[in-house]
Amino acid sequence: MDSIFAADEFKVLASLAVVIVTTVMFVRQSRHRSAADPKVVKDQLERLGAEDYTVLSNVVLSAELGMNDVSHVVVSSYGVFVLTVKTEAGKVFGKEGDREWQIKSGRQRDILYNPLWENRKHVNALEKLTGPVQFIPVVVFTRAVLKGEFGATVVRLKELIPYMEQQKTSCLSNDKRDEIVQKLRNVSR
Repeated sequence: MDSIFAADEFKVLASLAVVIVTTVMFVRQSRHRSAADPKVVKDQLERLGAEDYTVLSNVVLSAELGMNDVSHVVVSSYGVFVLTVKTEAGKVFGKEGDREWQIKSGRQRDILYNPLWENRKHVNALEKLTGPVQFIPVVVFTRAVLKGEFGATVVRLKELIPYMEQQKTSCLSNDKRDEIVQKLRNVSR
């Protein structure tokens, strides 16, 4: 009789364990899916004070070899933040000067061309439009774990706003800010 109750208790505990594991996996997967949405970066940027920061998304600029689509440009008196957003999941390995970085997710390994170089192309295209101003390049990874020496301008999503708020040296007048914002609005989608 005791063995019947023990078997029933085991079944209940096993069922409970399956429910808990399934719930945890579902919650994790939901977080990863939401972080893959490029809109999560825009949501973070909207937390910045609107009086100090103007956020422009999907800025399309002509470049030497076609067009550049800049994820987000944030204009402030502290400079023009140029954001390149990466939604890849996994662990990112590499160095700031490497041509390619590796992404490892489980057993799969992929190559990612250095997004700092992509960001530099965006800055160059923006500079042709606005003239020389203080540009602050930022590469944002929404789902990856960074495992290399990428430099201070490569951040995870949770580090984005603190990084931007650290920049406190005023270098653009209100008139220059407004001029840049107007030029960028003319090319934003």
